[in-house]
Amino acid sequence: MKVHELDISWAMTAEERQHLRWELIACDQVRGVFLTAREDVLAVLYAGDRLAFDSWARTLEPQPNTKTEGAFR
Repeated sequence: MKVHELDISWAMTAEERQHLRWELIACDQVRGVFLTAREDVLAVLYAGDRLAFDSWARTLEPQPNTKTEGAFR
């Protein structure tokens, strides 16, 4: 197990923070989550390797809605 930094700068709303909380709880590889000195970073004790962590972390961020993105340009 290793500690990895998780950028959570995208989780600004209460809904996004709740989504993040549930994703952290649901992941079997996450063994612990700790606050850091930075508001936009969590320290995550992760049971997998760095590549697995990076892949998992990318799934956390909400994907842009491609149907409406750019519709008002």
